[in-house]
Amino acid sequence: MILKNAKIVLINEIIEKGWIEVEGNLIKSVNKGETNQDGHDLHGLIVMPGFIECHVHGGYGHDFEEGTIAGFDEFAKKITQEGVTKFCQGTVTGSVEKVTKLMAVYGEYMTKHNKGAKALQIGAHLEGPFISHEFKGAHEETLLIKPDIKVMQQFIDASKNNIRVVTYAPELQDGSFTTFLLKNKIIPSMGHSAASFEQVTTEVGRGANHFTHLHNGMSRYEHRKPGMVNAGLFYDEILCELITDGIHNHPDTIREAYKIKGPDHLCIITDAMIAKGLADGPYKLGDLDVIKKGQTVTLLNGTLAGAAATYDFNVRNMYHFTKCSLIDLIKMTSINVAKQLGIYNQTGSIQPNKLADLVVVDNDLNVKMTISEGEIAYNNL
Repeated sequence: MILKNAKIVLINEIIEKGWIEVEGNLIKSVNKGETNQDGHDLHGLIVMPGFIECHVHGGYGHDFEEGTIAGFDEFAKKITQEGVTKFCQGTVTGSVEKVTKLMAVYGEYMTKHNKGAKALQIGAHLEGPFISHEFKGAHEETLLIKPDIKVMQQFIDASKNNIRVVTYAPELQDGSFTTFLLKNKIIPSMGHSAASFEQVTTEVGRGANHFTHLHNGMSRYEHRKPGMVNAGLFYDEILCELITDGIHNHPDTIREAYKIKGPDHLCIITDAMIAKGLADGPYKLGDLDVIKKGQTVTLLNGTLAGAAATYDFNVRNMYHFTKCSLIDLIKMTSINVAKQLGIYNQTGSIQPNKLADLVVVDNDLNVKMTISEGEIAYNNL
């Protein structure tokens, strides 16, 4: 496959006019100038690394709690229209028994069906039940439990070792849970937590370096009693997920996070749920009733309950809110999270011998084509 007459965003430069050669599932070469070879003429469109979403629950009528092979498969197809080529699908809090059953289906999906011309799952993001009552957000309070290694092992076994990220409240454990996750090559992600700055500092010392949706579901920024937000902004070691739909965080808050953390320490997420891409109305988030209105999803009491914006919508917002460069943008959509997930040697940037995970966008960052491991997964050229 040849992609020609393209503007190509690399890790340290932008090729204003160039072409990419794809052979099989890999990028064979990245070139400046023109080529006479037959291929897809992009007429100046922009080629970026495929987006990597480490925190999405669902959309288009499917979510993790559906718990079917067909549901996981259909969502993986649909999300490619957002430019996503790799992702971690998230759970919401459920009973231990329910989550175990869901993980068993997910494990089967990951070992037998996670392939083809569509976005590929990297592993599950377990959001709940190991979170704080005080900052539970849209999680069922009666099902919350303290971080429990035995229960976590049960989830891991059921998933056939396919859990990649776990959101947890660090103040609810003595550090052994964090150490357990790290030993199992699972990212401990601090979130839905009342932790203090000091408690986060202790976790960073243990090796934890990820925040679940900065600002949302955590102890606030305080000048006399510093909490999680203070720590998340302070520590360069921490990669902060950031929901950039303009609803979960005000545009000025997004600009502030970008200025303080910089493009090397943020990753754009959606936290989207089953109603993404569907009409307004009533839906379910786990066992909870929610209402979708536009890009906003809330519980019946008005509490934000996941999101309805697409990944490319959030990318456009980040670009326009912060006025960042395209090179800085791909750090927050692809590079940073690929490094965090341990897959940067395979994907996350446009380089020879890496997977051909690519998204083609116009000057307004609307998705025109998505290529997943060398296969065209979405085409709107």
